[in-house]
Amino acid sequence: MNIFTRRHNVGHVAISDLFLADYPGRSRFAEAFRTLRTNIQFSFIEKELNSLLITSAGQEEGKTSIVANLSYTMAQAGKRVLMIDADLRKPTLSSLVPSNNSQGISGILISVFGKEVGEGPLKDLSVSDLIRLLTFQKKTGRLSLSEGTEKVALLFLQGDLKDLNWPTRPEENKLANMLVKNQVLKKEQVMQAIARHKSTGRKLGLTLISMGLLNEDELKGLLNTHMMEGLRTVLQFKQGEFVFNELDKSHYEHASFDPVDFYQLYNQAIMGQEELVFLQEAIDSAIVKTREENLFLLPSGTLPPNPSEILGSDRTPFLISMLKKRFDLLVIDSPPILPASDALLLAPHADGTLLITGAGMMNRDLVKKAADQLRQANANLIGVALNGVDIQREGYYSHYYKYYSKYYGEES
Repeated sequence: MNIFTRRHNVGHVAISDLFLADYPGRSRFAEAFRTLRTNIQFSFIEKELNSLLITSAGQEEGKTSIVANLSYTMAQAGKRVLMIDADLRKPTLSSLVPSNNSQGISGILISVFGKEVGEGPLKDLSVSDLIRLLTFQKKTGRLSLSEGTEKVALLFLQGDLKDLNWPTRPEENKLANMLVKNQVLKKEQVMQAIARHKSTGRKLGLTLISMGLLNEDELKGLLNTHMMEGLRTVLQFKQGEFVFNELDKSHYEHASFDPVDFYQLYNQAIMGQEELVFLQEAIDSAIVKTREENLFLLPSGTLPPNPSEILGSDRTPFLISMLKKRFDLLVIDSPPILPASDALLLAPHADGTLLITGAGMMNRDLVKKAADQLRQANANLIGVALNGVDIQREGYYSHYYKYYSKYYGEES
């Protein structure tokens, strides 16, 4: 397909390279992108396409023009489409927005997800916001949360949620009383374990195991139920306060037995409805609406000195997952593969990857090398698109144009 570019003003943003907005819908140019759209859709007949990464082997092969025009074509089909300029080295897609206040994808990944957590009201930062931020920042410390008379503390070790302490838990629901109430242990056994727990400072659960009163499987089931109740309670805090205190790693007791997978419990507790007041608002504010219906853009933002490190962090797949919930399709523009590894880091998080190669730009061995690298990175490579073919020089322009002119009733 041939790519023509032009610049024109459409009000909210200045759009360049969206040449399909200026050409007749029945032109061969528009048909080329509708064909590409159809071929991509055929690749996902049995599964859903929510995100597509577009990259190339080398530079200046026209991948950004294809991102813009394919996104436009997808939006015309009724999908809410978000173009993401994830080329944090030489962004071109962001030129669609010559002036705006968006902090872009780099601002979200660095500034928003890196927001310092100190203390404040939960109406500004929800409990889920705080958990995500501390996880992204690999923090070690205690997050103390309160609402009314209720108090819960969450303990993090290098970003992993490791423990929950609920000092205001109703007396009848505390672990020791539950063990007796459910006839798992006798009251005398529990009292002995509590006494040893207080004298050694070790967790009650580990004390019960070391005394031979419970085995690991029995304790795991009890603790999961116990901690789930605490998580559900703290996630209901809406108007309280939070304080985060950093601690040294030596503060934590190291044990070979770690019975509770808190993030599994957390995902069960939120049931897919994570309330991210701060993060969602910040992400929404970075997205720019174009004048084309259903078409949006997340610009690159300020270029960082270490794009691979940023795009390769666990912040990126989380951001993609959040954006998937708002849009029908994400079309991601990434740097060329051979000069940088960024696209290889992004590809595993996209449902599909399309490799663009410009006619006469790269030899076959280099294109094959780029495709092999994508496969090694566990990318779902759905195909290779040849861009910038000179139809007249190749000798089939006459047949090509005659075919589409006849089909659409265009004049020669």
